[in-house]
Amino acid sequence: MKIAAIDIGSNAVRLYIGRPLHEDLQDTDFKSVEFTRLPLRLGDDVFKNKEIGRRKADLLIKAMQSFALLLEIYNVDAVRVCATSAMRDAENGEKLAKDIRKITGLKIDIISGKEESRLVQAAILDSLPGKSTFLHIDVGGGSTEISFIRNGKIKQYESFNIGTVRMREGKVKPTEVQRMLKWLSELPLPAGETVKAIGTGGNIVKLHALAGTASGEALNLHHLKSTHFYIESLSHHDRVYELKLNPDRAEVINHAGSIFIQIMESCNIHEIYAPNVGLKDGIVKQLWKKRFRAKKS
Repeated sequence: MKIAAIDIGSNAVRLYIGRPLHEDLQDTDFKSVEFTRLPLRLGDDVFKNKEIGRRKADLLIKAMQSFALLLEIYNVDAVRVCATSAMRDAENGEKLAKDIRKITGLKIDIISGKEESRLVQAAILDSLPGKSTFLHIDVGGGSTEISFIRNGKIKQYESFNIGTVRMREGKVKPTEVQRMLKWLSELPLPAGETVKAIGTGGNIVKLHALAGTASGEALNLHHLKSTHFYIESLSHHDRVYELKLNPDRAEVINHAGSIFIQIMESCNIHEIYAPNVGLKDGIVKQLWKKRFRAKKS
């Protein structure tokens, strides 16, 4: 049994194929069979011109053709393709999705920010301590999704058009930042209880590693800020060759740091965990649970 997810993001397009470790369990982990990440950076076009240009559209079509071949080669049993902020905002997003389906046979679901958040949460909720309180922060290229989780359940969540590629292009509206800060200020954070953050997305995983934090341990705000300030002091060249970041990551990781720091400071949160999961993992888990329940019934 192999299940696949394709995540069409504002900065990169990802294909993930996983195999359930225990086919007799609904809540199981997955072994990675294939993972491919292509830095197409669709948001570069969308946040400037409100549409995906011809060159990037052609690259996306070629990427999806390649992914379709890999799905066939690996004999994948189920796949879901989800597109997020860039395709949501692109005036030609729906048309491009239809064109890709005609060419490749792959149906693209252009999902809302809330659906994106729900899928990412599906990848992390099972592993959270039931009695704790968390703020889940998922920072992407075009948007940031934030969820307030208490006793293992999502109490409140919202999506904001604040993302790393938008910030780099100077396209984040001050009113959107104010909306996010107002939403955060109104969260019913429990008095006297330590609230921790969970960060998802490739940038927080890389910040976690650059800060020297051990896997599974929380990164404290002080170390996050010092790591962020150090990255900001470096040129793009030094970020690539000294820190060994991919060029597309080197362009946006400082913006991701700013977003995480602002949210944590607003909520007086001092620690953040960075499990290496994201939208692709949530898609695969959702597909597996759907197939598992169908098989049992």
